[in-house]
Amino acid sequence: MMIRHVVGKLADLNLGHHGVSTDLTIERVAVSWDELHKRILRKTTDVGRDIGIQLETGHLHPGDILHCEGNHIIIVEVKEEAVLVVSVSTMRTMGLAAHAIGNLHAPIEITNQTVITPYNSVLEDQLQKLGFATQVENRPFAP
Repeated sequence: MMIRHVVGKLADLNLGHHGVSTDLTIERVAVSWDELHKRILRKTTDVGRDIGIQLETGHLHPGDILHCEGNHIIIVEVKEEAVLVVSVSTMRTMGLAAHAIGNLHAPIEITNQTVITPYNSVLEDQLQKLGFATQVENRPFAP
């Protein structure tokens, strides 16, 4: 199966009270954070279907619907990977952490009190020397 464009977003579907529709079959294709920005991929879904992705424009996002046929959809899911979670409490500490991470040209994801980046032991050591509390976690990363 060849996918040439994203047909929708999982968040836009009416999935009922607990986020799951009983009449909807969801097939997932897992991608790493760095594959989200690629336009051409060959992947295997969680049920073993081989698919080719050759997007005409744009790139992938978590929850993108790649195929929809009847009550069956194929969605993009981001794999869990080791990430470095840096706790920040002020704009100053946010700036210092972002500067240190940016010096290594690493991508970041920013939440209210954390900066998240793919795990790198050198970066972890550098941030700890600067006084940041860091934590290594396995989670999906989508900058």
